[in-house]
Amino acid sequence: MSLARPLALALALAGCACMAGSAGAAQTVKLKVAFQPDRAGVRTTIELALRISGPGGAPPSPVTSLDLRLPANMGIATTTLGQANCDPVDLIYGGLRGCSANARIGFGDATAVVPVGSRNVNEKASLNALMGPPVEDRLEILFYVQALEPVFAQLVLPSVVLSDTQPFGEQLDTSIPLIQAWPDGPDLALETFVSTIGPLHLTYHRQVNGKTIPYYPHGVRVPRACPAGGYPFGAQLSFQDGTHTTAVYHVPCPPR
Repeated sequence: MSLARPLALALALAGCACMAGSAGAAQTVKLKVAFQPDRAGVRTTIELALRISGPGGAPPSPVTSLDLRLPANMGIATTTLGQANCDPVDLIYGGLRGCSANARIGFGDATAVVPVGSRNVNEKASLNALMGPPVEDRLEILFYVQALEPVFAQLVLPSVVLSDTQPFGEQLDTSIPLIQAWPDGPDLALETFVSTIGPLHLTYHRQVNGKTIPYYPHGVRVPRACPAGGYPFGAQLSFQDGTHTTAVYHVPCPPR
C-alpha cells in the first residue's frame, strides 16, 4: 500500500512520543496523523500511524488494548463509509471475499516482533478496516489482520465506536488478543500500526435499474473551524507487562 512507506518515514521526523507506566519500564509510542486531502470543509481520509518501541531499544511488551481518539465534529457516523456490514465469522472463514466490498472503510499494514534468543524476528501483516455489525446501537469497526510469514495468522480485532470528551469527539476502543509465535513461545509484540479511515482507494457498487454502478463513499469532513494548535488525535495503549502509554498528535490547521 502506498501510504505505509511515507507515513512510516514521517514517524521518524514528526509526531508525539509519550510515556506513562504503572509497572515495569514504560513503552514509547509515536503517533502521526494526516488528512488526504488536507483542506478545511472538504471530505477527507484520515491516515493514522503508530510506532511502538520498548525501553532501551528492546522489543516492546505485547499490546492488549488500543484506543484511538478522534477530534470533535469528525465523527465516522457522519460519513457514508460502510454501506454494508461484515460479520466477523464470515471474515475469519472467507477472508475479504467473505464480506461485501461496500463494508470496507480503510487499508493499512502492521508489523510485529518476537525475540528469538539474541535476535528479533519481524512479522509483517496486511490490514483492512471494515464496518462490522452494530453493537448495542453502536458502530463497530473490524480490523482484519492477515500475516503470512514467519507466522501465519488471521485476526479480527473488533473496535467499538464510543463518544468521547473534549477535545475529542469519538474513540475507537479495540481489544488485541495475545498471539504466541509458536506453542509455549513468546507473544508477538506490535511495533507499527498504519491504517486509513476514509474513501481513499475505495470503490463501492450499487444496483440502479438492473445495472451495477460504481461510486465513491464520503469520508469525514475537516471542520472549517480549526482548534488552536490543530486537530487533536490520541492513542491510549495498554501492555501485557501492566504499563499504559498515551500519545497525542495535532494535525496542523490547513492553510486558508
